[in-house]
Amino acid sequence: MEILPASDNSIYEERETGKTHTSFRYEYVLYQAIRDGNVDQIIPDIDNYIRSGLVVGHLSPNEVRQFRYWAVACISIAIHYAILGGMDETDAYNVSDKYIRHVDRTGSADECVEYLKEKAVELTQAVHDAKQKNACSTYVRTSLHYIHVHLHEKLMLADIARSAQVSPEYLSILFKKETGWSIHSFILREKLKASKDMLLQGLDSTEISNTLSFSSQSHYISCFRKEFGVTPDFYRKMDISHAARTDDSVFA
Repeated sequence: MEILPASDNSIYEERETGKTHTSFRYEYVLYQAIRDGNVDQIIPDIDNYIRSGLVVGHLSPNEVRQFRYWAVACISIAIHYAILGGMDETDAYNVSDKYIRHVDRTGSADECVEYLKEKAVELTQAVHDAKQKNACSTYVRTSLHYIHVHLHEKLMLADIARSAQVSPEYLSILFKKETGWSIHSFILREKLKASKDMLLQGLDSTEISNTLSFSSQSHYISCFRKEFGVTPDFYRKMDISHAARTDDSVFA
């Protein structure tokens, strides 16, 4: 990454040196892939953007703050394109906050760029998934919203079907046809995904299993291990260890 020199007359300096910010056309292509949920194109577009030469303005005399400010700007733009692509607005802003909190812990430009690449792919997949949901029938979209809002509860097929004003039998068939998931499997996956964030917030397995209405703590742990290959406690320790290494690099 190249940083333009600090100047009160930036345009003069750019005319003298011939160096300007990376062309917006490379960014636009990248953000379009996010907006379109184009999971096949996002990585090539990222590579083209980086190969074009990352040239950014002088944002801070502090090197760490310099690339963090740039990363926050990238995240903010990407999130807006994700919303335009159909991602739920509340989910998008929560994801943005999470990404920015992580960026605030990064200690080098290379680490920051790698993280942004990873999250651009993740965000594109989220938009892709949102587009699939939006393409579903009204019955299934209503059911997905009900599950999203009531995820902490013990979700019953009868209640979900009632919210969609359709019979449970018909909803089960339609949900599987349009999403590829049974309602039970989809709910379990969403609860387990939510539990990962709860683990990183400091909740233990007992609190999580109660909050997400699992039948027991052991049932939650068993489902988590089957889905992610590790126990909840091990997953949390892995993330804490990673964060500690990141923090060490910041103050090295």
